[in-house]
Amino acid sequence: MAEVKRAPKEHGQGSATHRAIEGVRALIMEHKMLPGQQVRQEEIAAHLGLSRSPVREALRALEAEGLLIHSANHGYFVVRLSADEMHQIYLMRRVIEGEVLRRIVNVSADDIAELHAINNQLRNAIEGQSINQMLEANRRFHFKMFSLSKMSLVQSYIEQLWHLSESYRATYLWLRETRERIVNEHDIMMEKLEAKDFEGLVCAADEHRSHAEARVVELLPREDGFRY
Repeated sequence: MAEVKRAPKEHGQGSATHRAIEGVRALIMEHKMLPGQQVRQEEIAAHLGLSRSPVREALRALEAEGLLIHSANHGYFVVRLSADEMHQIYLMRRVIEGEVLRRIVNVSADDIAELHAINNQLRNAIEGQSINQMLEANRRFHFKMFSLSKMSLVQSYIEQLWHLSESYRATYLWLRETRERIVNEHDIMMEKLEAKDFEGLVCAADEHRSHAEARVVELLPREDGFRY
């Protein structure tokens, strides 16, 4: 595992657990821990300047998100997906997200302004070369749009699918042409939303998602023989 800067210690279990979650997540997103790699609690604790207790809590939380998997007698590993599994994730996203976008009812000027602001934050993150900030802004853009449907239960399932593939989408964001296309496609989606052309919005979202799927799947094996 690549060395990271030691963070200052903080008081309070909740604060320490949050730092551990964000610290491990950053290592995965920045590819300092790779798919299939074992997560060693003592190393994480030492790098983050934490005790093992908040690190254990963090690993449980990240397992619930889908970024990690636990194997009895072996510990935690970064989730590793095959191309076929990734296709299934994108299939489920296409079906569920399309229905959510079709059910958007009210769109205010404030909603559109917020989406523009988030997309501008994504542009700034691209200029700053921050993968974590890109991922965070991209996620906020899409989930702001999903929230306009008021289907909170369905959105929670969408979030689980996003968690499963997030470390692979981080790789996708290292490509400059990818970053530029993402913000441009977001602009198109906002145009459709503002015009209340919801079928057009679904089509734009499908094309946007398909571009991501094609590039992400290129990185993956067709069959995954790895066993934890």
